[in-house]
Amino acid sequence: MKKTLFSLVLTAMIFSLVSCSEKKDQEGDPALYAEANEIHQSSLDIREEIMELEKALKENDISNEEIKDLLKAWDKDIIEVPGYEHSHDDEEQRKYHVHNPMKPFSDEEHLEYQKLMHKEIVEIREKIHEIMSDKANIEDGEEDREVLDEVTPPVES
Repeated sequence: MKKTLFSLVLTAMIFSLVSCSEKKDQEGDPALYAEANEIHQSSLDIREEIMELEKALKENDISNEEIKDLLKAWDKDIIEVPGYEHSHDDEEQRKYHVHNPMKPFSDEEHLEYQKLMHKEIVEIREKIHEIMSDKANIEDGEEDREVLDEVTPPVES
């Protein structure tokens, strides 16, 4: 029984490692794929930044279902660029990386798709900044009212 369980776990681990680090042959225009990958990496940088912003939102008890839904959809739709798949064997590991299957796009479509995904993640980041700014403005306003109440003598009737 233990040998069977060990074999199953070992097989699953090997399959996982192989599927994440398997190199695919890159066909098509290398310059377009290189540009698409630069955009993709920028998108991942922003997504990692958003992970930190999500922590800040949670720490400040700010919940926003729209943001959660947008991120869930973005996470589901983002794909890697052919020839630039991540590897778990690399020394430098990202906090966020992609396991979504490739889409059967042409070279130009891959580039345009990465541009679209980048635009979407930038917009999501901007919405988070707006939410945090609005929260800060509301809190600043409350503090201003408290200070104003402290320094303003009560009105006698």
